[in-house]
Amino acid sequence: MTRRCTTPQGAAPDMLTVIEAARVVRIGRSAAYQLAREYVSTDGASGLPAMRIGGQLRVPRHLLEEYIGGPITWPIPDPVDDGPIAPAPVPGPIPISRGRGSRRYGSQLAFGLDD
Repeated sequence: MTRRCTTPQGAAPDMLTVIEAARVVRIGRSAAYQLAREYVSTDGASGLPAMRIGGQLRVPRHLLEEYIGGPITWPIPDPVDDGPIAPAPVPGPIPISRGRGSRRYGSQLAFGLDD
């Protein structure tokens, strides 16, 4: 089955999915669905503007543009991938001073900390 695109090239659709709206406002998928459900349950008092259409949540473009205070750019830019995150540097070993003398206590012997 071929999917037909009815939106002109470069124009935002009138209804966005919650995931598309999440990308516009730069929040995560779970947070977007939570805010959309909040909007529906509070009759628009708070949350991400959304409505149920056939059991699915959709975000009207004009309400989203009011929510963010301006027009949205379309297509939504892909998130920037800076590559893998480098691990934090691991510090070297921490020197342990023995304090006075080299007396061994029972707890050190139990853990096998003898030289």
